[in-house]
Amino acid sequence: MQMHYNMCMRILIIEDDLKLRVMLKDALEAFHTIDTAGSLNEGIELVESYGYDALLLDRNLSGVDEGMKIIPRLKKLQPSCAVIITSAYGGVEERIAGLSAGADDYIEKPYDLRELKMRLDALMRRYTPDVIMMGEMQIDIKNETVSVQGDMIVLSKKEHDLFFFLASRPDKIFSRDDIANAIYEDPSSTISNTIDAVIKNIRKKLPIDAIETVKGRGYALKNV
Repeated sequence: MQMHYNMCMRILIIEDDLKLRVMLKDALEAFHTIDTAGSLNEGIELVESYGYDALLLDRNLSGVDEGMKIIPRLKKLQPSCAVIITSAYGGVEERIAGLSAGADDYIEKPYDLRELKMRLDALMRRYTPDVIMMGEMQIDIKNETVSVQGDMIVLSKKEHDLFFFLASRPDKIFSRDDIANAIYEDPSSTISNTIDAVIKNIRKKLPIDAIETVKGRGYALKNV
């Protein structure tokens, strides 16, 4: 399985077309955590309750051009959240209006899912640093290496996969299900104790306390 550590996101889809909403969720949830909303009000409730890396926003909801109203509120609460407007309004003026409202990208319906995925990846590369410094530890996201004072930390395959999955979004809390879905071929057969054991082994190799256990929620790579 090919890993894409720096592309793992929690994505909110606001789309009033149920069939399209379900299709998007099915297409993206293999490597991402997906929440969906069918209305502006439902989307606002989710934005105010959870943190998102990206928002796929239908501009026209239930026949009303109101989708863009959520962008200022979202950007105030979550400045680093990338917004892609998806809309049948594809003219130059419509695109300018969407980008002026704070969207990071604008894609016209109907669109190819492959293009949408590439646009999501491109947006997230803007927000993901190539190198993370945590005290004397250097995490090279691009080359997938971790070192302390120049000495490389040797991780097993699963330790490596799990560590760099957490490092893809420092301070973001990943549930055990998130981790299982990202690094195991058959996540449904992976028990939580297996993930806990890998975390324990990583902690033994790291010279700093970099992985935080968030009770009832999961794990996060914390800045120390």
